[in-house]
Amino acid sequence: MRRIINFVLILGALGLSLPCPLHAASDVKFKILAVNPSESQSLKTVISQPLPGEVDPAKDIIDKAGLEVRFDPDNKAFMLTGEVELKPRETRTFEVRVRDVWQVMPEQVDAIKKDLEAQINGLKGTKYLDTAQLLYEKAQGGIDRILEEQSKPVGIKQHIELYRAHVLQLQEIQSNALSLAAMRKLEDEKKAGIPQARFLITAENPSSEPKAMTVRSLLPKEIAADDVIDKLDFELLYDAAQKTYALEKQDQFAAKESKKYMITVKDVWRVSDQEIKFMKEQTERLMDLLKDSSFGKYCEAQGSQILEILSGITKLQAELESSLALEDRMRAFVLNSQQMNVAKAKLHNLQQMVGEAGLKKDDAAIAEKIKDFIKKLADMKDIVLMAMGLKPNTAATWWIIFGIIIFLAVVSTAFYLIMLKQLQKNKFAPKKGVTEVKGSDSQAPPPPAEPPAEKK
Repeated sequence: MRRIINFVLILGALGLSLPCPLHAASDVKFKILAVNPSESQSLKTVISQPLPGEVDPAKDIIDKAGLEVRFDPDNKAFMLTGEVELKPRETRTFEVRVRDVWQVMPEQVDAIKKDLEAQINGLKGTKYLDTAQLLYEKAQGGIDRILEEQSKPVGIKQHIELYRAHVLQLQEIQSNALSLAAMRKLEDEKKAGIPQARFLITAENPSSEPKAMTVRSLLPKEIAADDVIDKLDFELLYDAAQKTYALEKQDQFAAKESKKYMITVKDVWRVSDQEIKFMKEQTERLMDLLKDSSFGKYCEAQGSQILEILSGITKLQAELESSLALEDRMRAFVLNSQQMNVAKAKLHNLQQMVGEAGLKKDDAAIAEKIKDFIKKLADMKDIVLMAMGLKPNTAATWWIIFGIIIFLAVVSTAFYLIMLKQLQKNKFAPKKGVTEVKGSDSQAPPPPAEPPAEKK
């Protein structure tokens, strides 16, 4: 009998562990088990075991253990394959040796550190330097933690998933650690605090004997590595098959013992209080602005609906503060996001209504608009000055702004005078078919040439 069997790839499950020093070249062994469960019949089978995606078959495989490497177009992966004949109840082990490619190399770490140093140096003289310095120190601590975790002896499966988590974390550090969004987020968190969510991981030993068990829990896909606040003594791994982070640890359990682990993450399923506050203020301002217009009642009704939606979102989020069920937060976030979209559409409608209302442009309204303009100009000046390489919030910066305004005024005046002069010249220019009378100093144009006389 001939069958194709996907065999078990043993990654540390047989007690095999792998020390992974950062600077040492090493190799790992994968154990592939071929088992014939029959008690009386021999079995011919074909081994078909996919290789991890990081392995390059051309240069990373040291010993194929008599197997062949083929590419499977359906799974888009390289496979270890081979035909084997097993006697009744026979188990055969194939040990495949490959290079340990699941290590972050020193040159990668050095490149990321140099990039971070260049970014922090580029922010000197800006208002974001202090915040960026905190993020820089946090990123450096994250890199040190990655190197420390990498040096621990762990099982091969955990070693691979730990490496994949490290790669994603280093990519995040390099691209977003000192981004403007990260700096603004940190500023908001310093003012309002970090919204947190807690959930329980439960595990139980069903056996009547004490035993060591692997406790593993997949994290929601919305959770990034930086969102995990307190993972206890769990390892943060990355599950490539599920495309999400996972928490895993080895723990000792007594007979029939059940354990619970409290994990804390950032509450990413939450409409920010700052966004709710901003929309509320904008709505109230527009309602006040439009109350005396012909659309006053309509705008009041629309604004009241917006405020009611925002109040409902705030209330629902407050009710879930102490919930340990992440599923409840996820469902509430979907509902709140939909409600926010409705509120934003209604607010946009109110903003458009300003142009239709035909408001009187009295002095108070004009003064208010001028104040708003000055405020926006003050908010924008820091961005302009940073682009010029100057430090914001100094007395000289306002002189620079006034200098720009004066410069524009001078240029506009000069342009006006030039155009006026050009118009005057065109006004007094001689028209076609009209003889121009010139003064005595002017030279008269030469008379036209006489036609030649005809010969007789």
